[in-house]
Amino acid sequence: MPRVSQMHLRRRREAILNAAMEVFVTKGYQVATINDIAQQAGLSVGALYRYFPTKADMLLALVRERLGRAPELFARMAGRAEDPWERLVRCVELFTSALRVRHPGTGRLLLVTLAEAVQDGEVRQGLHDRFAGLVRYVEGIVAEGVASGRFRADVEPRTVAALLLSLADGVAIYWVTGTPEVELNAMRQSLVAMLRAYLLPEP
Repeated sequence: MPRVSQMHLRRRREAILNAAMEVFVTKGYQVATINDIAQQAGLSVGALYRYFPTKADMLLALVRERLGRAPELFARMAGRAEDPWERLVRCVELFTSALRVRHPGTGRLLLVTLAEAVQDGEVRQGLHDRFAGLVRYVEGIVAEGVASGRFRADVEPRTVAALLLSLADGVAIYWVTGTPEVELNAMRQSLVAMLRAYLLPEP
C-alpha cells in the first residue's frame, strides 16, 4: 500500500479546517456537528477524527492558524516600508483590504471564537496570543518612530498599539454585522487622519 505524502496530509487537513470554518460561521459553533463538517469536506467522520479528535480541536486550530497568523502576515506585507509612518499606514490599508477580500469568513470566525472564549480557556488564550502579537508588532513600529523623531516624543507606543488594534477588531465586528452601513475607504481615511494628527509632530 503506497504511503500518503506529507503534502497530501497537509492538504487534507486544510480542507477539513476550511469545511469547519464554513460550518462554524454559517451554523454557529454550538449547533455545528462533526457530521456537518464531514459532509462539507466530502469526507467520512472517521477521516476527520484522524486529524482532529474533537470539534473543539478544530476551532482551536482555526484560532491559532487562521486568526493567529495575523501578526506574521502583517509583518511580512507591511515590513517593506522603511519609514515607520508609511509602515503604519500600510498596516491600516492591509486591514481594510483584508476585510473586503475575506469577508464574511474571517470576521465571522472572530465573532464565533469571541463567543466561545467566554467558556473555553484555550480559545481565549489563542485570541489573546493573536491580539498580543499584533500589539507587539504595531508597538515596535510606533517605538521606532518615536526613537527616530518621526513621531512625537510623548507618545506611548504600547498604548497606541493596543488602542489601534482594539479599534480594528471593533470595525471588523461592525463590518460583519452591518456591512451595508460600513464604508471601509472612509474609515481607512479617517483612521489615518487620526493617527497623523496624534503621532506626527507639528511642522
